[in-house]
Amino acid sequence: MESDMENGADTKSTKSQSWLARLQQDVTLTHADIPILACCSVSGICDSVAFSGANVFVSMQTGNTLFLALGTAGIPADEPKLWIKCLASMASFWLGCFVFSRISRLLGPLRKSSLALLFLMQGSLICVAAALAQTNTAPTFGQTFVGTDRATSIHGLEDDMFVCLPIALLAFQFGGQIVVSRALGFNEVPTTVLTSVYCDLFSDPKILAPLGENVKRNRRAAAVVLFICGGIVGGHLQRSAGGMSAALWLGCGIKLVIGLAWLLWKGKEVSNEKK
Repeated sequence: MESDMENGADTKSTKSQSWLARLQQDVTLTHADIPILACCSVSGICDSVAFSGANVFVSMQTGNTLFLALGTAGIPADEPKLWIKCLASMASFWLGCFVFSRISRLLGPLRKSSLALLFLMQGSLICVAAALAQTNTAPTFGQTFVGTDRATSIHGLEDDMFVCLPIALLAFQFGGQIVVSRALGFNEVPTTVLTSVYCDLFSDPKILAPLGENVKRNRRAAAVVLFICGGIVGGHLQRSAGGMSAALWLGCGIKLVIGLAWLLWKGKEVSNEKK
């Protein structure tokens, strides 16, 4: 009886150790572009919310850079504090790139545990932003029925600089998103910008090649489509009773699912020589 109990305990211990060991494996890159492409839809969702609510972007930083420059001339005249929100987004994005890249290198950029942690962190940050919107703590992001006759009034919210908090949270995690896409080697899908994707897509000499002969072209095209789809979904959710917070919750859910998926991802087999 005692022997059976000991054997059972040993089996559980072995399984636990085996699972922890698998988490230390590097992921195989087969189909690893799918989670990265899914991130493009999250970028579209969150940018649609940020632009509707605060006239800034949280993933695409080129527009923010221009708005920051225009702010030195007092443009736009009806939004004198726009440059502050742009700077908050840009600085948070920079910080996100810095922090997530350090964590990635420290834990191993391709490790299952590392990728899971980084995406769960990103999802959690969007979750906090969504909660701030849902509770009207950041009322600019708490609007519903946007663009309709039933739209929540935002009169007087233009000067609510607390909106910088959800902007910073979203931009920070998008810095981490692009770091991960680069770490996985999918440079053709930066996930947070489309200008370079458009250039690479339409200047590709093999743009008309059959579907199975140009994988990078396929990824670029999918990135554009998914970003647009994310923006469309985000826009329609904002026009609903769920409002902006519903769009952010969706983005949060996608990131958390990706994070959990990395835990179950197939790991690279370690050769006997390396062992």
